[in-house]
Amino acid sequence: MLKRTGSIKSGAKGILLAITEDVVKTGVFFIFSIIVIMMAVAVADTGSEGEAAVGSFEAYDYNDGWTLIQNGKETAVTLPVGFDIDSGREAVIINTLPDDITDGMSLMIRASMEDVAVYVDGSLRERYASDQIDGMSYYIPSAYVVAGLNKEDAGRDIRIEISSKARGVINGITIGYGNNVWFEVIRKALVVNLIAVVVLILGLLLVVAGTLFAGGTSKTGAPRWLGFLMMDIAMWVFSESLLRQFIFARPSLTQYFSYYTMELIGVLACMYFDEVQHKVYHKRYIVAEGLAFLQMLLNILYDATGVAELYETLPVSHLLSGVCAALVIVNIITDIIQRRIREYRFTAMGMLGFVVMTLVELFLFYVNRFRTLGGYVCTAMILLMMATVIQTVYDVVETHRLHDRRQTAMTINTIETIASAIDARDEYTGGHSERVGLYAGRLAREMAADYDLSEEDILRVQYIGLIHDIGKIGVADNVLNKAGRLTDEEFSLMKKHTEIGYEIMSSLGDGIDGLLDGIRYHHERFDGKGYPDGLSDTDIPLVARILCLADSYDAMTSNRVYRKRLTDDEVREEFVKCAGKQFDPALTEIFLRLIDRGELKAETIDGVASDGQGRVMQSAMLENRLQSDLLAGIEIQNPAHVRMLCYIIKLMEKKGSGYQVMLAGPALSEGYTDDELSAAWSILDIKLREGLNIHDVNIRYTKDRNVIALYGKSPEEADSFVRRITEEGTEAAVEMLCV
Repeated sequence: MLKRTGSIKSGAKGILLAITEDVVKTGVFFIFSIIVIMMAVAVADTGSEGEAAVGSFEAYDYNDGWTLIQNGKETAVTLPVGFDIDSGREAVIINTLPDDITDGMSLMIRASMEDVAVYVDGSLRERYASDQIDGMSYYIPSAYVVAGLNKEDAGRDIRIEISSKARGVINGITIGYGNNVWFEVIRKALVVNLIAVVVLILGLLLVVAGTLFAGGTSKTGAPRWLGFLMMDIAMWVFSESLLRQFIFARPSLTQYFSYYTMELIGVLACMYFDEVQHKVYHKRYIVAEGLAFLQMLLNILYDATGVAELYETLPVSHLLSGVCAALVIVNIITDIIQRRIREYRFTAMGMLGFVVMTLVELFLFYVNRFRTLGGYVCTAMILLMMATVIQTVYDVVETHRLHDRRQTAMTINTIETIASAIDARDEYTGGHSERVGLYAGRLAREMAADYDLSEEDILRVQYIGLIHDIGKIGVADNVLNKAGRLTDEEFSLMKKHTEIGYEIMSSLGDGIDGLLDGIRYHHERFDGKGYPDGLSDTDIPLVARILCLADSYDAMTSNRVYRKRLTDDEVREEFVKCAGKQFDPALTEIFLRLIDRGELKAETIDGVASDGQGRVMQSAMLENRLQSDLLAGIEIQNPAHVRMLCYIIKLMEKKGSGYQVMLAGPALSEGYTDDELSAAWSILDIKLREGLNIHDVNIRYTKDRNVIALYGKSPEEADSFVRRITEEGTEAAVEMLCV
């Protein structure tokens, strides 16, 4: 946003674009809502007068007036009805066909794993039985039995003989023209079967994708086993579908594969759940899968050898499926307790829904003799699919977020490292870049509501503040660290740091929105008298106007060799005086509001850089001393060496490792000779070498003083060192650099 708009919706063009965008979005959502409402009305509204006719699908139930005959006992019944198979598996129902029966009509009844024969006026019209199909199991698959009728059948007797194999069930009967009797069946079963088709296709795609990209991890294994589970459930739904007589040319074969697919559900579900749970419970799942698979093989063997048919061993398979379901629930509860559930929370909800709905399907199979199978399992599969899709999308988003966070962290670390290097080289600006970033971030947060800044925008402003002075890398030391004010020529060279920084970073690209603008334009003035391009007013990018305030605030609240830091009143007065000249007046007002409320304070101590915890940085103290001594005309033996030490100390302070810094030398009275100084140094140098280790630094500062930096020493250890070198006979003078 910072890079795209420059002033972030501060101009008329930005406002117009924003309004246009909002209007278009609102209009799209409104029209989309109207479309949805109109489609719902078109589906549900019954006022179809004048619409194109679709013809008649009329059929009616023929369930009243029946007489049930079992073991010679007659009972008046209304269909559907159950009968007690313990009193005999054979049952007959009789009735008289309606008087309005005519040519081309049909009668349909569903056989629920039973032999059915339909007689009209004593003549067999249709029969569905185990003995009429080669190789048919005793437990014949459920199917619809359709018998043709004609006008001569009107008022005749109808007799339906039923031989129950498993349950005493007589389903309802429908009469209609031609195949109109199928219309209601198709309508009821169409949605489930269409869903099963979608599940089958998606499952196949997952299997193919999982196989092509197989790598033995949950990212490839889980989708592959989910694909197999989806395909298996879809095929099971087809095999148990009310429409299987349309789906399969030989629906009698469902006596086999409907059982096989059902028994595989538990095994495949365990394989999928095992992958989802990252094989933490691998041994448990292997045992459950092994038992279920062994039972399936035994069922096939028993059926092939005639020991027991598949239907008769079905309860054992259902029991093992229940065990698998219980295992999944236990494992999920364990993961909740162990807090591993966060890794697959959405899939876990789908898993629980799948398990519960599957158990409901099994329960209703045993308690409801009239229902058809597949609805709950199909719903369970949909829940699992939805949960898996949500989890997948969530994981992808989280992966991108994690990648973005890592990239951001790397960028931040790089920026902070560069900022440290910049500040370490510039003796005036110990911690300057960090403070500018901090002040700029606080100002951006205060502006957020009025300038439509997001949290990301605020962070970007802070990061840009950290690196805004990168161009100082290209400024010569004698200009960057000159003791005293710069000449016009030196200042013209110093001003080039904005362009140098811009060129350095432009070769790397503007990875952070507004980065290049912040680097190049943070010394532009609102009145157009700044540099490098003389921009004015809101032509100056917003990020640069923010940095200008933050940069100036740190300069005012930090010491310079030619002046101490300004007082708080002087700082405020300077901002008021320069508003509309150097600074954006609107932003200045916000900045002053932060200062007045006490929400923005100088992160220095008496104008000297601090570590943010109320302690002056040793590097800053040494820098101040060097600059003061140079300005006072004191002869520094090698200023470059001292500056290098400042740089080293700064870097270590950034890492949390401190130095104890002092000035030490022979304690001689005024008017000492060079020979006296040389003799004193020879004694003191021996003491210093004895007390220093390889990590400490000892360099000549002036002819009678050294800078000594003790690495990683506590104040107590530093005091011990001072006592050692100042003991009798050494005659050393020590000055600790501290506040």
